[in-house]
Amino acid sequence: MVFILRIILAILLAFVIGRFFFESMTVIKVGLLAGVMLVFAYLFEYTKKRDRGNKNGS
Repeated sequence: MVFILRIILAILLAFVIGRFFFESMTVIKVGLLAGVMLVFAYLFEYTKKRDRGNKNGS
């Protein structure tokens, strides 16, 4: 469920960012930006859990 929400948010934010900064952004570039944002979300979650020591299990 969290993965699906992250995908939806990544696509929506990539579309908004693409329209805000670049007037003519193709669907492929929006998808690539969404994919990069999704990878960063999981990378930051991993580093946060690693730094905390994953004590609480979430």
